[in-house]
Amino acid sequence: MIAIYLRLFVYITKHGAYIDGFAGPQEPEFPEMWTARLVLESEPKRLKQFFLCEIDKKKIAALEELRQAEPSDTKREILIYKGDFNKIVSSIVQSGKIREKIATFCLLDQRTFECKWKTVETLARAKRQMKIELFYFVPTGWLQRSLASLQDNSVVRQWWGSDDWEKLKGIPSYDCANRFCDRFMRELEYKHAHAWPIFERKEGKRVMYFMVMPPTMMRLRSLCTAHTRQQLDR
Repeated sequence: MIAIYLRLFVYITKHGAYIDGFAGPQEPEFPEMWTARLVLESEPKRLKQFFLCEIDKKKIAALEELRQAEPSDTKREILIYKGDFNKIVSSIVQSGKIREKIATFCLLDQRTFECKWKTVETLARAKRQMKIELFYFVPTGWLQRSLASLQDNSVVRQWWGSDDWEKLKGIPSYDCANRFCDRFMRELEYKHAHAWPIFERKEGKRVMYFMVMPPTMMRLRSLCTAHTRQQLDR
């Protein structure tokens, strides 16, 4: 789905950069579901810069193989950052490698609590000078279970960004996602933010996670053909 969105993204922008904060394959046994790979293989190849971050050594090796698979005459820049994205993000946005007018798609595909709120704030501040679109995953499908099993509250405190994280306990998944949308608008100065539900199964009703995205992505969806919209909805 993200690959389809990015295809539309580059059809509109004609260029682009891609930041993936958690770029390694989440399910190594299913490479066809690996977002970074799908993005690199997507057509048209108008994305020219890739900033791929990963903390897991085994997954870093997979990223290296992915980069080596690129044609030797490629004009694309694929940078692999080894370590915690929360610590690396500032160096990426301040490096000067991404020019101000370059449309940049930033994927924050965390499993649960990996992406700290300060990281989101850093990217939102950079958006004031750069064209960064955030695509933020909220893991509502297993969030309540994860909150209940926490042994170190500092983890969720850094993820949520404040001490009032307990207000997330026991609330419906849609309410949780909407609280993130509210924070994107109220704290990060987005005019609008939308939460898009991703269901466990094609015909199921259980929402596994939400993608909080800016209005740009919703406008891209409106430009899709009916067939492509069905693909996105699935």
